[in-house]
Formats: sequence, structure tokens, C-alpha cells
Amino acid sequence: MFPNSGFMDPGLGESGLGIVPISRSVFSRSITSDVREKFDRIQRGDFGGVDPQQAMYELNMAMMEGVLRAQTLAGVPVREDLEAEVSSLIPVQTPLRNRLPRSVGSGSASTWEQETSLGGGYGVKTTITSGASSATQTVGDTRGMQAGTSLYFAVTNAYRTVQSVTNSTTVVLTSTISTTTGESVSAGPFVQPGQDPSAQAFFSESGAPSDVSPTYAKKTATYKLLGTMFSITGLAMAAGASFDNQLALEKTAAIRRLMLMEENALINADSTIVTAPFGDGTNALAYDGIIKLISTANGTPAAHVQVNVGALTTAHIDSQLTRVFNQGGNGQYILVNGQEALSLVHLAEGSGTIIRVMATADADAPLGLKVTGYKHPITGEIVPILVSRFVPAGTMIFGSDYLADGKVAMDVRVLPQVQLPELAPNVNIQGYVAQEVAPAATSPQKYPGIVSVYSVPRMKGATVFAISTGLTPV
Repeated sequence: MFPNSGFMDPGLGESGLGIVPISRSVFSRSITSDVREKFDRIQRGDFGGVDPQQAMYELNMAMMEGVLRAQTLAGVPVREDLEAEVSSLIPVQTPLRNRLPRSVGSGSASTWEQETSLGGGYGVKTTITSGASSATQTVGDTRGMQAGTSLYFAVTNAYRTVQSVTNSTTVVLTSTISTTTGESVSAGPFVQPGQDPSAQAFFSESGAPSDVSPTYAKKTATYKLLGTMFSITGLAMAAGASFDNQLALEKTAAIRRLMLMEENALINADSTIVTAPFGDGTNALAYDGIIKLISTANGTPAAHVQVNVGALTTAHIDSQLTRVFNQGGNGQYILVNGQEALSLVHLAEGSGTIIRVMATADADAPLGLKVTGYKHPITGEIVPILVSRFVPAGTMIFGSDYLADGKVAMDVRVLPQVQLPELAPNVNIQGYVAQEVAPAATSPQKYPGIVSVYSVPRMKGATVFAISTGLTPV
């Protein structure tokens, strides 16, 4: 590409500054004679009237143009891995996206096993076969029940203690309760749908416990393409060259924009909607977000889906957290909108708690507070309050990081578009790439690009999530 002259330090080697004829077919026609002459002079040690920094900028511009032209001629996309950039740019405005673990996938779809039961010989799991307002209740199976057993009635959201067991389908409680036909009845700290309370757990020296195992529902979802376009003109790159890399700034802005789009999708996306941003007007192109995934159709207990709640109360929050706890949810969190975040502040201010306003030496006294967590009524842990602008007002999502047996409750499966580092499977994979797009003939000085990610969220334990809608401000 450039002749090699012998006036430089011989320690540099025969290639001088290292500018060697690499990819001549791509770049040779893009580099002007003026740029060639400048680098010839630099290699000879003649810096008079030559600014090396400007020369490098002109060379980079020429190489970029050559890459774009090569893409046009060969039709070969060149994708830039954005793992490092994304990891350092993760903003606080995407709390759900930041919380869900990300892992490497393959193929065109992801298949996983959604845990519906831990198995094991403990607890009670049955339903009301004939609803009534009575201390005597008819259930599908009384196995696992005995005097003193505490039963949880899901629809009523109340506990009752067993006084006696009449037969295999009739139980007498210590107090009356109004039940509904089909209502779930359970007991035990980690109750899972489908468990077998009759499974033998204790065994003799010469015997063996029952052979039980978790039960799963097979789930499959295709990877979806999520992205955003960006562009910059040659004039903007030239004008900003003295201050900053304008193309890099545009790419960074596109990364942040895609993060926000992914946060919205992970919360609100609906695989049945054909209109933007989830479709092209004709086809539905999105996956289902967490709001759509928390449903009875996906395995979430009916009592976990609360609608038309009304004014937010701490009693309601306690009930939802308890429901998730009873299903084995570990590492619980609450995802809310700004409206519910303010309601939590107002509940704290109105609870009679002593809140002191500290003044500075200049008599400045900030007023107000921010609720960052909620004391779990059972475990005593502080449940983080995650505030996302993309959660619909009046909606509160109760999530879990893990199932009772330690498995991840929900994650994001990412399909890599570039070769990943060797240790990549052991870390969160962002999966973002940037791809430059050839300029159009009608706008040759406008250099477009795209930042994209191929991914799909996977809810691996729908029983440890809950949702409340129809909340009104407090």
C-alpha cells in the first residue's frame, strides 16, 4: 500500500510504522494519493507540514469507506462485538434488564423445562370439589392432612387449621371458611403444584424412600430480533474530528437506546401484537414480556393474578409476597411504576414512622424520602423496589430470582452474532453487536448502521411470580 523507506529506526522492522499492504483489494482504491504522500513523508521522517494525527484520521476515514464499499460489493456483513461497551454502559433506567441473568443460546429457538413441581413427600396439594361456607370442606384428596395441619386456601387467601380428617375427601376445620369450587388448597412452606404428598419420605434400614422427581412443562420460544438504526454523515465526522469520535458517540447513543427498548420489551412485549413496536403492521415479531408471562395459562396460580385491586395497601403487598413465598420464591423483588413508587412513599409517610429532616450547616433541609425496599413479612429480608418507567401505571410485579431448589426463575437467552471469548459462557452475555450498512446511492455521504440483539426471555418457574393490576394512587 505504501513504499517502505529506510530512514526510520531499524528497531521498527522492515514494515516501518506497521502500515503494510493488508486487504489491498478492499482499501487500495479508497486511499487517495494525497494520503499516500503524507504517509510516505512520515515514514521518511519528514514531518514538515504534515500533521500525523490528521493523517491518521484521513486514513481511518478512507478505510471506513473501503469497508462500506466492500460490504456493498461482496454483501458480507461485518459485525462488531459490543460486549465490553454494553457492560460499561448499563444504565439505571433498565432495572429488570439488569437483574435478569443472560446466557448463551444456539439454534433458531430456545427450549427449556418450566418447573411445575419439586416432587417429594411433604405438604398438601388438592382442590375444593364443592365450595361452601362451612367448617367441613369437601376436597379431592385429604392425604397429608392431620389434626393441627395448617391449610392455605388460595382464592380466599386465608389459612385454616385442621381439626380432624373424616375420610379421604372430607376435612373438618377449626373455624368456618367460604370456599369456591376448584379452589387450590395447600400446606407447607414450599408448596409446588403437582407434588405428591403421599410419597414416602422416611424409610427403614432395609427399605427405600419413594422414587419421586420434579415435574416440568416443556416450553419453546423462538429468538426475536430487536434493534435500532443509527447514522452519521461524512460532514459530521469531519466537523467533529477535532473534539471526539462522532461515529463512536452515535454508536454509544444507539446502544443506550436499544437497552431502553429491551427493558420495555422485557416488561410489555406481546407476541400477538402486529403494530409497532412489537410488529411491522402485518406480522407479530416480538416475544412475550413478563406481564404477559405472569398468567394462569403459563402456570401462574390464579391467586397470584390480582386485578382491580384499588388503593395500594401494605396488607395487599404482604399477601402477594406471602403467596410467592409459599410457592418457593427466593430472592424476591418488586417491580413498579413511578406512580406506585410514590404510593409507597405516601404509605411510609402516613404510617406514623418517625422521619427526621436533617438540615445542613447552611440551613438547607431536603424534604421527602425514597422507598428502596420492603421488609418481607415472613423472611425479614429487604425486598428491593425496582422502579421502571416502562411498567404501566397501576401495575405491580412481584418477582423472584430463584426457585425453592435454587434454579433460576427467569432469564434471557441470547443468540450470539459474533464469536464469543472462551470464558463467555460463565458471564452474562449482552449479545449486542453493531453492523455498518452500505450508504445508499442517493445519500453517499450518510453512513448508517444498526445495533441489534437476538434474544428471548424464559420464565422457568411461573409459580414464583405474581402481578397486581388496577392499583390506584395513595
